Amino acid sequence: MTNLLRMTLAASVAALTLTSAPAAAAPTGSSNGDATARARIVKPLTLTKTADMDFGDIVVQDAGVATLTMGGALSCTGGLTCATTGTAAAYLVTGTNNQVVTVTAPAVSLTNAANPGTPLTLNLTAPTTVTLPNSGAIGFPFSVGGSIAVAASTRDGVYTGDLNVTVDYQ
Repeated sequence: MTNLLRMTLAASVAALTLTSAPAAAAPTGSSNGDATARARIVKPLTLTKTADMDFGDIVVQDAGVATLTMGGALSCTGGLTCATTGTAAAYLVTGTNNQVVTVTAPAVSLTNAANPGTPLTLNLTAPTTVTLPNSGAIGFPFSVGGSIAVAASTRDGVYTGDLNVTVDYQ
């Protein structure tokens, strides 16, 4: 009888253990695919020319390069003689405060309307980006310089062309 009592007691404990086991936990987490939307509102950019570019007079004895820095320093190499100073093109860009703006300044073809011949190529030098200032400052001024390779056979006259400087939010 003792063996029967032990077996019954062991079976009761086993049954109790099996029935009191915790239920399996349900999976957690979101499966509804929520996403976040974002929109940045900025003022339109404006670009205003405040000064034209002027290399001044360049005397050509032989081929050379005339270079005008963004700061207005003028220098000539080779067979060119330049004026003592020049004027870099100047611009003012306005838009939303603290935003970075990309500046694009492609090369310009300069032509001589009074004495046509081979045009000159003006390769521009400009900042690649500017950061618009905080409130209180109206826009950001920047300058554009460049260089012109001049052949010995370049015809006399005034060479002009339009700079196509553009700005865009980065």
